[in-house]
Amino acid sequence: MQAIVVSEFGGPEVLRVVNVDKPKPGPKQVLVKIQAAGVNPVETYKRAGAYAAAVTLPWTPGSDGSGVVEELGSETSGLSVGDRVWLSGTTTGTYAQYALANISSVHVLPPNISFQQGAALNVPYATAYHALHHIGRPSERQFVTGNLNIFVHGASGGVGIAALQLAKSIPNVTIIGSAGTETGIQGILENGAHYAVNHREEGYMQKVLELTGGRGVDILLEMLANVNLANDCKVMAVGGRICVIGNRGTLEFNPRDLMSKRLEVRGVMLFQATPQEKEEIYNAIDKGLVDGSLKPIVSGAYPLKDAPQSHVDVISPPKGTLGKVVLTAWEE
Repeated sequence: MQAIVVSEFGGPEVLRVVNVDKPKPGPKQVLVKIQAAGVNPVETYKRAGAYAAAVTLPWTPGSDGSGVVEELGSETSGLSVGDRVWLSGTTTGTYAQYALANISSVHVLPPNISFQQGAALNVPYATAYHALHHIGRPSERQFVTGNLNIFVHGASGGVGIAALQLAKSIPNVTIIGSAGTETGIQGILENGAHYAVNHREEGYMQKVLELTGGRGVDILLEMLANVNLANDCKVMAVGGRICVIGNRGTLEFNPRDLMSKRLEVRGVMLFQATPQEKEEIYNAIDKGLVDGSLKPIVSGAYPLKDAPQSHVDVISPPKGTLGKVVLTAWEE
């Protein structure tokens, strides 16, 4: 079979198509014929050798994907060859014609969700749920106020759209999102935000504060902390929590901004979620797909041979894009 293989750390050009052996499932594993693979920023960091948890080379990227069950291990149950599935992790990588996954990471893909949408599920939706319900879980004090203000700072990407859709199910919530284009603004309003601000406009953070009636934000999901964290503190409510989902550098920061409002800044790392948290996460995603409350948006679909360009665009999205970048299946 063909797969994208990284043999050396570097830029997008190190993503090369090579011929490799088709993997064979172990007793509790499933071989999936990949129809679409999700592209996440974390894969660009790993490819560049800039990720804390370094990968072992050679390496095929991809934890997110969808496809059809090709072969089942001898100790699996609940699935049949030919079933449509989405993946919440693999052992061999989804940037390939076939991927191997443990049975616990294979989920039935409902007929109302396309393969490309299925590839847009795992990291974006699981990260957003983990941030909202585990890392940023409201304190008892915030529940007493009667209304919860959530701000998704950078809401037009895969994780941002997922967070908006998931936040709608939280009782007594006001959801604010930010985007940098009119297309993004319209998209986040259509996906759950009650209000939207343009984060390219001067004074937009003051508008966020005004939209909360001056009380401030209780839970803030931050996609670019090195740029925004200092200003985030200025729009927070007392006891608020900032959940750092994305970061690309360092910053100068005054901790007194945390002290004055008893703020918490918490890191979000999906791979550190407990088994109990992961079970809750994936049960919630499966339920949302079935009841229609979760509808992934795909911003761009690239042939697997164009994986290098997908890594460029997932970090620097073309103007006006909304949602998740995916790779599509190779022809046999």
